[in-house]
Amino acid sequence: MIVQITTPRMELWRIDGPFSNVPHMHEDDFQITVPMYGTCDFIQENRSYRLSDGSGLVQHPRERHVFEIGEQAGVVIFKVRQAGLETFARRDSLELDLRQQFDRTQLAAQFHQWIGALMTHDPNDRLAQDETEEHVFTYLCDALSGSHRDNNSAAAQAHIAAFGVDAYMTQVLEFIHAHYTDAITIEDLASIAKQSRFHFIRSFKSSFGVTPYQYVLRLRIDEAKRLLTITDRSITDIGLRLGFSSGSAFYRAFVKSVGVTPEHYRMDRRV
Repeated sequence: MIVQITTPRMELWRIDGPFSNVPHMHEDDFQITVPMYGTCDFIQENRSYRLSDGSGLVQHPRERHVFEIGEQAGVVIFKVRQAGLETFARRDSLELDLRQQFDRTQLAAQFHQWIGALMTHDPNDRLAQDETEEHVFTYLCDALSGSHRDNNSAAAQAHIAAFGVDAYMTQVLEFIHAHYTDAITIEDLASIAKQSRFHFIRSFKSSFGVTPYQYVLRLRIDEAKRLLTITDRSITDIGLRLGFSSGSAFYRAFVKSVGVTPEHYRMDRRV
């Protein structure tokens, strides 16, 4: 069984054997392969490795590799864009340790959350994708050992948090309320807040109790409730007007948020 999700800056894979591929390399991507159970036989740059028990292996860009797992084995694979991970880690280049150790229970829970978020959210909603990418990158930067670690990062984040965040967050909210039906990205909001993508999501949630995507979604759903009550517009038309990519994407988001379908909500309000 293979599960694979792709976003602009990464790919997430879950492969449950048997599986084998052919020797290849990734021009601009890091790959981190982590066995979740069983063993994984890996050849990288003509050296052989047998991986098991959460013992991951890092492939830097342009490193040739191939692997095989048997029927009683499974792996999780991170394939992340070099430029994206280096920007997130605030490094011009990364040299990660070849061997990495992961907590398989924690990784399994996190992977389930990431895949669930990416599969249930509107695939054309960049804000939702951006947030999940940030969560994955945060996990990797916390889990991986190597030269990406920055001893001054905590002090830098504390400085950013203390420098004008309230005033900038007010501008962020004004922008969101003016454009919540448009395609908004984390880059848009972080730029207004004068923060990095990574710090912005954390500081926004600390200030308002929800992530930027959840805040935007709440505004869209509240406006949908109003339009369903006072107009006869179709469900699809309302969804498209509010920035959803399709009527079905709006339908799923509304049911998940409100607990009833848009049709039932409209009918209940008009009885």
